[in-house]
Amino acid sequence: MRVSHFFILMAALLLFACSPTKPPQKGELPIRMDLAPAAQIGQTVTRVAVGITKGDFSQNMDLSISGNTAEGVFESLEPGLYAIDVAVYNGQNLIATGQGTGLVKPGETTTVHINLQFVPGGLEVVIGWGLPLENARRVLFLGNSLTYSYGGVETHLQALLEAARPDWRMVFESRSPGGYTLQNHFNDPQTRQAITNGNWDLVILQEQSSRPVTHPQLFYQYADSLNSLIRSNGAQTSFYMTWARGDNPSMYLPLRNAYNYIGAFLDSPVVPAGVAFHNAADLPELPSLFDPDLLHPSIHGTYLVACLMMAKIWNINPIGNPYQPMQIDAHTALALQQLAWNTLQNEYGSLNKIPRLQPQRRAA
Repeated sequence: MRVSHFFILMAALLLFACSPTKPPQKGELPIRMDLAPAAQIGQTVTRVAVGITKGDFSQNMDLSISGNTAEGVFESLEPGLYAIDVAVYNGQNLIATGQGTGLVKPGETTTVHINLQFVPGGLEVVIGWGLPLENARRVLFLGNSLTYSYGGVETHLQALLEAARPDWRMVFESRSPGGYTLQNHFNDPQTRQAITNGNWDLVILQEQSSRPVTHPQLFYQYADSLNSLIRSNGAQTSFYMTWARGDNPSMYLPLRNAYNYIGAFLDSPVVPAGVAFHNAADLPELPSLFDPDLLHPSIHGTYLVACLMMAKIWNINPIGNPYQPMQIDAHTALALQQLAWNTLQNEYGSLNKIPRLQPQRRAA
């Protein structure tokens, strides 16, 4: 089921200094949310889950609900910019999600707004980015060999979309030199020309495998720079989160949190391929998602990423899609489609179970 419309709820988050009895270098992040817009469309909010992330720190809480107000306070925070994730529930149904950022400055009060996009029936996980990305028809990929493996993830994504929506005229291009970082792309005249001359609706960015872990500030810097160039040329940005190496699973948390942070900071959706690869460890019957080098995706991993992208960006459930690469049998294709869908359905349902990030410094 595709989302046909949405409503925007503005949630005001008030940031102010700590009380005089607390250390002056700490701050608080009080959150107050007006739930009246949900009531106006017949939704009863029973739970509001909020997660904040900054660097190697993350914390989560359920807000207290009284009438049409939900509120809570994150306390004793280090000053700085926090990525904020919000999930709103009616019973067990996820009815709205959103992302944003808040800057904690002791001694100052700041108001931050989060766009919450309502999800009809709680069937689709949709982040409140600017315009609906499901209308994107011209898509450019910027990545490296993790994008171009097995004919390119864009090839399999296009085949999935053609099977689901043959009436759409999709155009995909990819610029993915081996080993490229987003810094390489930003400094490459050919990449910059591809962005400015392509009349794209959407540009999907994939960072080098280990840079979000070993050099996160460079990842953030050049993601931001590319995003500015992309948006100035009339397109929107999305991120293709990669995965921990098969021989270094400890990369998972810092990698995931780095992508989620920049996605929140830039208000751009993140395709959580790294989360799906992590979840696949609970499905030993699946073929390996890795090539023998334990870095590059196998054909199964590439197909999984394509299924995730179709579901995340275009809000199309991949389960039952008839397209499957010739190397993948029907039973395995269905299992990978289900893994992609289940990963997205649980992406925000587990906000209160996010563990603390443990930074790693091993290069890929």
